[in-house]
Amino acid sequence: MFNRVLKMAGLGSSAGTWMLAIAVTLAFQPIVTAQKGDADRSLEMVFEDFLHFSILGRFDVADSLAGELLGHEDLDAVALLQLSQENGQSVDTLVTLIHNSSISSRASEILDLILEGEHRLRQDEERIKSNIEKLGGDPQNEYYAIAALADSGEYAVPWMIETLKDESKMAVWPRVIRAFPKIGHPAVNPLVMALQSSDERIRRIVGDALGQLGYGQAIPYLLEIMHDSGVSPESKSTAVRAAAMIEHQRGRPYGSDPATEFVRLANQYYAEHGSVRADDRLQSANVWYWDDGTQFLSAIPVPTEIFGAVMSMRCCERALGSNSDRSDAVSLWLAGNIRREARLGLNTESGDASEANGDDKTRPAAFPRALYFTSAAGPRYAQQVLRRAIADGDSPVALGAIAALREVGGASSLIGNADDIAPLVAALEYPELLVRIRAALALGSALPREPFSGSELVTPLLGMAVAQTGKRNLLVVDPDEDNLNRVMSELRNSDTHVIGSAGVLAGMERARTELSSLGGIFVASNVTGPEADMGIERIREQYEIAASPIVLMIKPGQQAAAEVLVGRSFGVAGVDAGADERGLTEAWSAAAAQVGHQPIDSDLALTLALEATSVLKGIALDGRTVPGGVAAERPLISVLGSKHEPLRFSAIEVLSLLGSGSAQAAIAGVALDDGMEASLRLAALQGLGESARRFGNQLGHEAVDALIGLAFEESDLTLRTAGGQALGALNVGSDKASRAILKFHKG
Repeated sequence: MFNRVLKMAGLGSSAGTWMLAIAVTLAFQPIVTAQKGDADRSLEMVFEDFLHFSILGRFDVADSLAGELLGHEDLDAVALLQLSQENGQSVDTLVTLIHNSSISSRASEILDLILEGEHRLRQDEERIKSNIEKLGGDPQNEYYAIAALADSGEYAVPWMIETLKDESKMAVWPRVIRAFPKIGHPAVNPLVMALQSSDERIRRIVGDALGQLGYGQAIPYLLEIMHDSGVSPESKSTAVRAAAMIEHQRGRPYGSDPATEFVRLANQYYAEHGSVRADDRLQSANVWYWDDGTQFLSAIPVPTEIFGAVMSMRCCERALGSNSDRSDAVSLWLAGNIRREARLGLNTESGDASEANGDDKTRPAAFPRALYFTSAAGPRYAQQVLRRAIADGDSPVALGAIAALREVGGASSLIGNADDIAPLVAALEYPELLVRIRAALALGSALPREPFSGSELVTPLLGMAVAQTGKRNLLVVDPDEDNLNRVMSELRNSDTHVIGSAGVLAGMERARTELSSLGGIFVASNVTGPEADMGIERIREQYEIAASPIVLMIKPGQQAAAEVLVGRSFGVAGVDAGADERGLTEAWSAAAAQVGHQPIDSDLALTLALEATSVLKGIALDGRTVPGGVAAERPLISVLGSKHEPLRFSAIEVLSLLGSGSAQAAIAGVALDDGMEASLRLAALQGLGESARRFGNQLGHEAVDALIGLAFEESDLTLRTAGGQALGALNVGSDKASRAILKFHKG
């Protein structure tokens, strides 16, 4: 719209005419609005009008125009890219909208389409071939052709190599060779795979190109050439020369062992180091392969999120091909495979082969799940994977490693020794609750015979597992009581429990005493004692809540400082302090994604609780090195009122094995409650008898009298029989027994 107005006014598009353009455009606003519904409005008109009203802050109109644009019959990613290029401010405007407006999701869709158009244009085969031919023109044509090939990046490399194989195009070969280094870093991944060419000449050209490009990720592939007995001396000499050029440009020496350098590169890919990281703006990234049969380079696109994991795995495979004894390559491959699954949305604790590969086309159809590989590798490697996951704060990888350890790890392999605390024991203090619970379940199930550091944490964590309900617990901290109450009300629902506080420290203490877990913290930017930045630091110092997603609620006048704090803080997202439920939840989701938060829904909560009661039963019966279940007594008692009958039965069974009077009284309370189901009361009576046989009578007089009444007056004969057995096990005094007998005396 601005461009059309400027043209109508006979003005240029310089910044000096911008304000005049706004004034003229505003005069046309009623006309533009009226045109909005016209069926024949071009894609260009709708796009310009969208930008116009966005810049004016008329987000209601801009939102409607965005919908019209995204639903336009002529919408095409490449066409939209060309329109954005004609309007030099369009991308900046979209980025601003994404971060600072109510139409961020629409703006994101439009920007994604523009990026898709750019991506499609870059990989157009005919365009690439045409530009390769133009290399043979005059210097100016050659210059523009090289620029266009550089824009196509990695997609140009296969066709450039094909040109070098075509003797009818020998005239252009020298210019193609000179063009390789001009493509820059994107050329490296396809070029290193082209080193596998059976054509010695191509291999030497590629080696020289890699040397001129000067990127360290080529080093292990060049070392492979140097150590390959089937490669000619000329190719080896080229590889040596290229590696020396890279070392000179990088200013550092590399090793001479291919396996070591592949593991180094694999670690960089796994850590998503900037030098090898995929472009986050794109939805996919290419994994390049060389086909020995066709002698052609081809790419398999994978979701950008898994590119680092997939490439790390490939480098580990190359390392193991060079040296099969590299245990570091094995453990890193296992970690990469688990991370790959997690980022594909798969459950890393599952071995279900029916959902093996997701969107990863680099894996064969029958590729087993990550749990299969980690379990088969054995506890030593699973512990190494877990150690890496703990250091990285990667919860899905940690959960995958723990699942394998629980399947194949024996007690001695799980706990380590005095000098080397095993990663599984260290995981008992991992910031993510689900990881801590899974570690406790694994250790509790193993029942180690030797004392180990951290054993005192096992049963409390199992108790936390029992107490899980699937509800999300949130803490809101705001010194403004009105906004505190408003935000709590916005967030509270049937699946979310919310508590509030005026200060961070008081809120942390309240969460510690009242909540079994904490799924998120909302902190106002104007809190004091401590202030927001120090408060966030204090939160991150407490391992139980260190991984909690944090939302900074930004108060008026504090935007600039708050943005700096959010930008430098991990797992923190910002939102306006007056945001509604949608805005608050979206900010929480953004922070949760950063920390890899693993929510515990109602189904998982029940599964964990049942597993925990089963493990607690084993601990109570064994009682060697893992302290007994008394630390889990309170949550066990609390679930006696659960809606899930199997959980209540399990809790009774465990409570009957604990030696406390409160546990025995809780079981008796269920047994004597005629409002409970008969089956549950029967289980409680049996549990009461078990407790009495093990620990004697710890009930008060009122409970004993009530039990006597049940044993001799209950109409349900099954319950009456069980009551009599429990009464006998309690071994009540002779006066109690005689009173029971006299109930049936008729003179």
